Amino acid sequence: MKLFKNNDKLNIEEVNEVVSLSKKILHLFYIAMVIAMVLIVTIIAREWGVWKFLLSLLSVLAPFFIGFIIAWLLNPVVTKLENKKIPRVLGTIIVYAIFLLAVVLFVRFLIPTIYTQIEALIKNLPEIFGEIENIITNLFNRLNGFDSFDFNATRDSILSTLTNTVNNFFTSLPTLLVNIVGTLFSSLVTITFGLVIGVYILMDFNAIYSHLLKFVPKKNRFEISLLITNISTEVRKSVNGTFLVALMVFVCDSFGFWIIGLQAPLLFGLLCGITDLIPYIGPYIGGIIAAIIGFSQGPIVGVMTIIVALVVQLLENNILQPIIMSKTTKLHPVTIIVGLLIFEHFFGIIGMILATPCIALAKVVWKFFKEKYNLFHENNILTDELGK
Repeated sequence: MKLFKNNDKLNIEEVNEVVSLSKKILHLFYIAMVIAMVLIVTIIAREWGVWKFLLSLLSVLAPFFIGFIIAWLLNPVVTKLENKKIPRVLGTIIVYAIFLLAVVLFVRFLIPTIYTQIEALIKNLPEIFGEIENIITNLFNRLNGFDSFDFNATRDSILSTLTNTVNNFFTSLPTLLVNIVGTLFSSLVTITFGLVIGVYILMDFNAIYSHLLKFVPKKNRFEISLLITNISTEVRKSVNGTFLVALMVFVCDSFGFWIIGLQAPLLFGLLCGITDLIPYIGPYIGGIIAAIIGFSQGPIVGVMTIIVALVVQLLENNILQPIIMSKTTKLHPVTIIVGLLIFEHFFGIIGMILATPCIALAKVVWKFFKEKYNLFHENNILTDELGK
C-alpha cells in the first residue's frame, strides 16, 4: 500500500482506506473497552461487597429511591408544563394525579383478572402436567425406533424431574402464598411512602439538583452537570422506550392469546411483556412458556400460541422497535449480549433487565472521559493534506 504516488503527491484513495480501517478498529476497541469496564467494575464491586452493601442500603432507603425514580421519570413532563407558564406545584399535581389514576386503573381492573386466571391455572395444573407428561411419553415412544440411542432412560429422567417439580410446587404452595402476601403488604407500605416522597422531590426537583451541584468544585461544576444531564437523557430514553415496547407486547400477546383460547391469556401476555424487558432472548422465554401451556390444551392451541408469539415478535422488530426506539440509546448488539451474560451471572433475571440501562450509562461516562482527556484522538491526515 502506497500513501504517496511517484510524483510525491498524496494517494487519496489509499489514505481513505487506511482511515476507514482505523475507524473500524477504533470502533471495535471502543466496544471492547466498554464491555471490559462493565465487567471490571462488576467484579470489583462483588469482591469488595459493594453490591451487598448497596442492596442493604436500598432496602432501608427504598421509599426514597422509589420516590426519586418516579420524580426523575415524571420531571420532563412537569418541566414542559412549567415552560408553558403552569406553576410547578400545579403541574406536579396534574401529572401525579394522572400517574396515580393509571396505577389505580391497572390495579383495579387488571390485577383481579390476573388473580382469577392464576387461581384457575393452579386448579388445572395437575391436568396440565398430566398432558405434558403424555406428550413427552408419546414423543419418546416414537423415537424408540432408533436403536443407536437409549431414549427410555432420557424419558424416565425427564418424567422424574417433572414429577418432582410438581410435587415440590404443591408442597411449597401454602408457604409460597403466605410469603407472597407478606411481601405484597410490605411492598405496598414501601411504595406508598415512596409515592409521597416522590411528590415533594418532583415539586423541588430542579432546586434539589442545583443544591447537590454545590458540593462539586466550581471549576468542574459545568462538566459534571453536563455529564449528569447526558446520563439522565440517555438512560431515560432507554427505560421509557423499553417499557413502552414491553407494554405494547403485553397488549398484543394478551389479545392474541385470548382469541386462540389459551388459558390465562392476560397472565401469559403479562409474562411475555415482562420477559420482553430482556433484550433479544427475553421474548422467546415468555413465548416458550406460553407454548408449553398451549400444547397441554391441544396441538392446535399450542401451534397457534407459537404463531401469535412469532407474529408479535415480528411486529415488535419491524414496527414497534423502529418507531418507539428510533430515538433511544444506540448500542451494538454484541455489547448488549455480553452485558446480558455478565449481569445474568452476577444478578440473575433482574440483572438481565437492568443490563441495557447500565450499559447505556457506562457508554455516556466512557464518552465523557474520552472527550475530556482526548483519548484515541484521530489525526485526519486527509484533511490536513488537503488544507495545505
